[in-house]
Amino acid sequence: MKNYLIILAMGAFLCSCVKDDSVGVMSNLHATKDSPIYTTYAAAIERSEFLLDEAYELTFYDEERGADFTTDTGGDIGFAFRKGDHWVYKITDMYSQPVINYSYPDMVKFTYTPFKDIVVTVEMLVQSSRAMILDMAIENASSKDVDLQVFPFIQNNYRAFSSIVYEADAFNFMHEEYPDYWTINNEVPYNDSLMNVFRTYPMPDALGSFNSVWGESIQIPNDIHLNKQQQYQVTGRALKSNEDKERVKLKTPSDRIQLILDGDKDKLLTETSPVWGLAENTFDRSGYIRMELGNLKPVKEGMKYEVKLYCNESKQGGIYTARVEEGKGKRKDIELAEYTGMKAPANAKIEKRGDNVYISWTGNKGDDSYRVYAKSRGEAYYSLVEKGIKANDKILSIKGEDWERFIVTAENKQGDISIHSAELIPVEKVSFEEFVSEGIAGEFEHMAKALAFRYDMKLQPNQPKSVRLLRIVGEKDRSYEELNQQANNLKEEKQDQYLKDNEELFASVKQDFESPDLELLYYSAFNMMRQVFYPADNLTNYNYYVFSREPTWGWGHGGQVFHESIAMLPYAMLDPQSAMESQKVYKERQLENGYISYRSGAYLNEIIEHNGSLTSSAPWYSWLNWEVYQVTKDKKFLEEMYSSSKRFYDFFVAQRDVDQDGLCEWGGHAILESVRDALVAVWDEVAWPSNFEALDLNCMLVMEAKSLEKMCLELGYAEEAEHWRKDYEKRSALINETFWDEENQFYYHVDRDNHTFSHKETNDLKRDEIIAFLPLWAGVASEEQAAALVKHLTDPNKFWRKYGIPSLSAEDSYYNDKGYWNGPVWVQWNYLIVRGLLDYGYEAEAKELTRRVAESMVIQLKDNHNLWEFYSPDNAWGGYHKTYIWAGIINKMIEEAGLTSL
Repeated sequence: MKNYLIILAMGAFLCSCVKDDSVGVMSNLHATKDSPIYTTYAAAIERSEFLLDEAYELTFYDEERGADFTTDTGGDIGFAFRKGDHWVYKITDMYSQPVINYSYPDMVKFTYTPFKDIVVTVEMLVQSSRAMILDMAIENASSKDVDLQVFPFIQNNYRAFSSIVYEADAFNFMHEEYPDYWTINNEVPYNDSLMNVFRTYPMPDALGSFNSVWGESIQIPNDIHLNKQQQYQVTGRALKSNEDKERVKLKTPSDRIQLILDGDKDKLLTETSPVWGLAENTFDRSGYIRMELGNLKPVKEGMKYEVKLYCNESKQGGIYTARVEEGKGKRKDIELAEYTGMKAPANAKIEKRGDNVYISWTGNKGDDSYRVYAKSRGEAYYSLVEKGIKANDKILSIKGEDWERFIVTAENKQGDISIHSAELIPVEKVSFEEFVSEGIAGEFEHMAKALAFRYDMKLQPNQPKSVRLLRIVGEKDRSYEELNQQANNLKEEKQDQYLKDNEELFASVKQDFESPDLELLYYSAFNMMRQVFYPADNLTNYNYYVFSREPTWGWGHGGQVFHESIAMLPYAMLDPQSAMESQKVYKERQLENGYISYRSGAYLNEIIEHNGSLTSSAPWYSWLNWEVYQVTKDKKFLEEMYSSSKRFYDFFVAQRDVDQDGLCEWGGHAILESVRDALVAVWDEVAWPSNFEALDLNCMLVMEAKSLEKMCLELGYAEEAEHWRKDYEKRSALINETFWDEENQFYYHVDRDNHTFSHKETNDLKRDEIIAFLPLWAGVASEEQAAALVKHLTDPNKFWRKYGIPSLSAEDSYYNDKGYWNGPVWVQWNYLIVRGLLDYGYEAEAKELTRRVAESMVIQLKDNHNLWEFYSPDNAWGGYHKTYIWAGIINKMIEEAGLTSL
């Protein structure tokens, strides 16, 4: 979470939503968890900040939790209800589940009934990056008075709250948000310790803080060692043992990992050991595993280590041994299978008794004895306290010791030890659940997982009561007085005008659809694209976007790149000025020689040099500028961007034709520059991209030159237009002479030196990849070649898959529908194919392809209410990063293909 957040809940401030066609689709919703609606919310551009920012996801679809507003690291806000002897939090236990009434990029309204005749209405507004406003009204729809308790709360599963100060109607506290590896490595500034005010109106009847939410084990946040240099890290991922090798996100405290170095079983690295040089846990937020061997002892090459991993949900795991090699670490993925190692002692418990702790557990068949380990505050590993324990319990004296937590392992007669028990912390557990169910309130100044208020309400029929919550978050050098003043300033803020502003904005993109599902996908995509924008700041004089604001992750939060800016084509329909400004960000970063950096943001100018060559982004620049102009018709913009586009094109072709044969190769860090930056069949199984004359790159350059010609014609530069026409005609001819394979009737890369389809082995470049269809988009293919390409495209065994065109033919041995660039559907590349199909007259195929991709996106919106980086062509699946801006290109596909129903 990144600076001020305010939450307000107060029925007196609830704004009404008029149900008529004039206000638009998104103000007239009846959306349930089964509706394809995007439910992440972030502040409007003009009220957003990069360094201190929070967006929220409404998890109204997860039946095992409440209708909560969640964040990645800043805490989650929710409500529980009690009536008589019964209490409700989970959606599955509610009398009727939430229904969304309106939804825009920064605000949402929904209703639900936790108990029969108790109607709850919630309106939430992310008023700014520093303020979230939530208004709640509770109404008794029965004919009798009802006694009801309402429990607003905030919890954090990332790191506990600390420095808690109590007031009668508020909590003042601190929370931590640490950056990931990419953010640190790219020196993007961040705030890691933040002040909070969580205030409620009217005065609550009770409040409390808790070191457990639902009775789960107490957790102590891992230590962070950003200034320690990595010595030797064992890394990897846990993967499902299926054909797709899907990633598994491991979680603490349920999942466990254990590392023994050099045979020393008396010292154990576990999932709570720190990772040097990073602000990540052993199981990081993306599911990656990291363990620093230097925590145990100075590491020497040849040392042996053993790793045990156990996934509690699947009851699977893996065990392997390896040796320290030269370098800073070793990656090894663990394919989960039935766990064959010794089981951990079960039902482990701890109880403090004066100067002693009493630890008990349940053993397993084959156990010979047990070991107890302890760890002090600040210590990186668990040290053996006692071994050879024959009973299933142990009393340990802690007098004079500073042990903070304990674990138990079993040992067999051969001396092997098991994976360890859950961590045991000798602190009394007080949970929020007990507050709701039994009225037990805790009071912790540190290590609180949840903070909560309680309202005791007597609800008369049809006389709603309201609650307003305020949450303010500020930098660690802000005072609580300042934060509370900001809360007071928003105490009576109304949401009506914010709603009207959204309705006016979205009036420009009204469309008629036969399919309600397609309609919700369309508006959801606009919601997502709009909310990932920030205003001009620091290095930028124009508004700019990031890939995602919630969750916040590394390169997805750094800035914009050409290939993501394809989303400006549909976004320009919503806000033409904002789209033009986004494109101007590139112009203002351009160097004198025409070079534009790989990624541009307010706090990042990512210039990547590789072997003396500067890395840019794939040349979708002139084309994007022309396409944005097609919407805005702003001649001044066109004139500015023509000059910039021309300079970039000249730089690119001068730097990327090493052999001066008129065809370009990928340069700089060629894999990054090519867009297809992971799991590419040719890159991985043949050679580095700069070894080839690049089919995809040269098609892009044709479209760049065509766009430059169109700009010139529009601006009256006839002589320059002729130059660009000759340029793309020459390159188009070379593409067909060089990359077209008569045998397979398909396009492929060729070797840079011999211009054949063989690099290391005969025809090793003949891999059927999605790039072969770019000549349709670029208008390079002849009518006969186009027909041959469409034949390949519509072959269901290769590319014509259930949910779109995969990035690699399904017949290729490297194909994986949940991989990366070796199978998944990338929506923006499917858009390029749709454009090509339409240009060559294949309108039915273009519409059907659009329908297939849209159907896949609708399925994910219904399931998890998000828009994803890419999708499976074969299964209902989206991955791996969500709230991904370029997914918004689906709206341009829908518009151009004329799709109105699924």
